Amino acid sequence: MPKREFQLPEEGEVVLATVTEITPYGAYVTLDEYGGMHGFLHISEVSSGWVKHIDKHIKENQKVVLKVIRVDKIRREVDLSLRQVTEEEKRNKLILIKKEEKSRSVLKKVALDLQIPDTVLQSHIEKILEEYTSLYSMIDSLLQKGPSVLTKLSLPEDFSQKIYEVAKEKLSPPPVVINEILQITSPAPNGLEVIKQVLSSTSKLNDENIKISIKYIGAPNYRLSLSAPNYKIAEQLLKQVNEILQKEAKKNKCELSIKRI
Repeated sequence: MPKREFQLPEEGEVVLATVTEITPYGAYVTLDEYGGMHGFLHISEVSSGWVKHIDKHIKENQKVVLKVIRVDKIRREVDLSLRQVTEEEKRNKLILIKKEEKSRSVLKKVALDLQIPDTVLQSHIEKILEEYTSLYSMIDSLLQKGPSVLTKLSLPEDFSQKIYEVAKEKLSPPPVVINEILQITSPAPNGLEVIKQVLSSTSKLNDENIKISIKYIGAPNYRLSLSAPNYKIAEQLLKQVNEILQKEAKKNKCELSIKRI
């Protein structure tokens, strides 16, 4: 997780904290993402019900997801709530934390592979966090746009390229696959050849990140499988594929029906 030692959290922000001390009237915590800044969780903000013993709900050294409810900017004091954090907010925060940990592990591997000292790596990370809100947001941009997003920050080219390669290998989400059943017939004497020609018309859409395969499963049925990085791209491409097939089928006087499965 990015450390923000000199910043203050915003009211309403969901944060990760470590419980450092339990008292009869609440718990003292440190904010993991804000350089260990201290915060306080009052007993009234632990649960929506009456709390007699706070240690029944949280323990010392426990990691907890809390919501910021008040920030004193002059005293740099933060009041927090556990009961106001929804299950969805907690789940989303933990997912982000996991993504950030994985992103940091990518940078550590890159530093190890390129024999970059810890001090230099930390300098690179600080430069990244001047531009991005988190390491994960940088990785996400990197996977979409390529290494140039880092070289623009005046980071070494080999460092930027290596992050891209390692992130693509370790953090790229699994591809989305969509399947259809194509029913196609041709009245031509060489109907099988005509059908093959129609079906092969989609091959020009294949590239490094998009794969289209059509397999025979029994006359007159074929299975079309389209693999793409995400659903949005998959749906857009499937529409193009179907338009191409319909156009080629009509041109070659074939009967074609398409069924999503």
